[in-house]
Amino acid sequence: MITFLTVAALFTPTFASANGPSCTTLFTESSAIKPLLTGAWRKSSADLFMGFRSNAPHYWNWLHAQSSPLFSVRGVVSGDPHILNFGDVQLKEGGRKYSLVDVDDSGVNAPLAGDFLRYYVGNRISPFKVDKQDLYQAYVDGLNGKKMDKPDYLKKVEDKSDGDLSARQEKYLAKVTANDRFSEGAELQPLSIAPAEIQNLYAQSSATFKALMKDYQVLDSGFKTKDSGGSQGLARFWFLLESNGERHVWEFKLENDPATSLYSAQPQAMSRFQKVSETYRPSAEVLGPYQFVTVGENVFLLRERLAHFIDLDPAKMTGKKDLENGQQMSLYLANKMGQWQSKQPASSDLAKILADKNSFEEFNNLAEKYIQVMKDEAQK
Repeated sequence: MITFLTVAALFTPTFASANGPSCTTLFTESSAIKPLLTGAWRKSSADLFMGFRSNAPHYWNWLHAQSSPLFSVRGVVSGDPHILNFGDVQLKEGGRKYSLVDVDDSGVNAPLAGDFLRYYVGNRISPFKVDKQDLYQAYVDGLNGKKMDKPDYLKKVEDKSDGDLSARQEKYLAKVTANDRFSEGAELQPLSIAPAEIQNLYAQSSATFKALMKDYQVLDSGFKTKDSGGSQGLARFWFLLESNGERHVWEFKLENDPATSLYSAQPQAMSRFQKVSETYRPSAEVLGPYQFVTVGENVFLLRERLAHFIDLDPAKMTGKKDLENGQQMSLYLANKMGQWQSKQPASSDLAKILADKNSFEEFNNLAEKYIQVMKDEAQK
């Protein structure tokens, strides 16, 4: 059982209280707080799609070496577009919008078609693979302002009531908490056993964290890292909060340089976040915090851990209906990417380039080229 913390004790790193099974990855004494972003391939023990998800830096580093007029139009990009990095975002005043949920590798002054190429590649190697020309055309249609009808799967998600969300959130909280503490379901580690560099990071950041949580009672805390995906090796600090009888779980996730920085120099984190949010996130205020927080030289993404209705993880696919939903949403997302990018300067120029009869063949050849690069890397 987790020992209850007072607020004073909570912000002393050696007395953190979360308890649970061991995380799959911990920092060692010789490791850095933020892994060096080199563009080298990150090994993955899972399938090629997981390898793809873990390697946005590798992709943007590879793309930087490619020369094509397809990449002449630049703008704000999502950076790591795939089916799992977009989802339903709950709005503060009720309802939800389908939009980007992972801004880690987003950037500016990067090729718009290069962003879609990454999405296209991911779809080609996922179980949700759709006809490649249909996927390409859906994107081009979006660039031209042509909207696809929403899939039934998404309509059902958007029809969910706020009461449905509350019930789903209660179920989530029951999974990750027990009374006033995080449970084993949260899969956290106590800070008291964290490597020195994580404890030091926490000590440097705790005053800022505390200021942001000043309107809440802090009940418990812990940390975790991941060994897969784009955020592998980066510390995440979790806090169980209470205010007016309501429980909340906040996460401060350490950010690394975005993958797009391997293609072009990126601006200061706050500026980048604002531009990306204006392009790929809801314009209305969202439920709970979702913002970058700067602490010295480090940047954290602060977000509330909220239950979502969209769950299109290919690894969880159990039947034909899951496959159909994934494929329909894959086409729809390609169209949405085009729509989001159509609001940017020179997007009409890109639409004309991609409409050329030879452009699809060149685009697809680039995709096949990178897929082969990934396969070669995965076999090393």
